[in-house]
Amino acid sequence: MKTFAQSEIYARQIDTLPDGLEPFTEKTKGGDWIISHSESGHHHLKPGDGVDVMERPTSEGVRILYAIVKEPSRLFQDAGVPHDAHEVPPGVYEMRIAREYDPFMQQARRVAD
Repeated sequence: MKTFAQSEIYARQIDTLPDGLEPFTEKTKGGDWIISHSESGHHHLKPGDGVDVMERPTSEGVRILYAIVKEPSRLFQDAGVPHDAHEVPPGVYEMRIAREYDPFMQQARRVAD
């Protein structure tokens, strides 16, 4: 099984998609999938060509995405000094976006990198 992490994203290759997924729609103006947002204004992206992304509806604050990669792709960050990109071979990948719980606000929120 292929696994990798990039900042708040943990991804693993899986054999089949689970039931109950919904289409994911968050893209940049250039057509790249926005896998994770950052409070500093940069994002973790997957090129839109040759990749479909679905989302599993989950509880508040939790995000699980599924990427169907049809041709070699990569996960990259659009920051001025980005994390290293990950080369992603064709396959199906589950991508979990880390969250943290704020006991004072009593809510889950995205981890800020």
